[in-house]
Amino acid sequence: MLLELGQRIERLRLQRNQPLADLAAEAGVGSATLQRLESGRNANLKTLVQVLRALNRLGDLDNLIPDVEVSPFEISDSRKTPRRRASRSDGRSDGRSGGRSDD
Repeated sequence: MLLELGQRIERLRLQRNQPLADLAAEAGVGSATLQRLESGRNANLKTLVQVLRALNRLGDLDNLIPDVEVSPFEISDSRKTPRRRASRSDGRSDGRSGGRSDD
């Protein structure tokens, strides 16, 4: 996975016809650091973000980890008091909360 990611970054850099040292300087990382990233070795998230920002591709991270949308039903349910007991499987009340009496 890291190797593929590094190769893609290298291809983006080469498409821009940008020398490794120039992209490294623009991203604020060392040339050796960028070379390690491109070769899929020993890269960290901060370096990746800096390089993607310099390549104007930071938005591509949204495709990697999309934002989770919350439905209106989930918002409504989150405001309710959480349940404390499960219902009985036979549909009868457990006798504690307004159940029918056989008097």
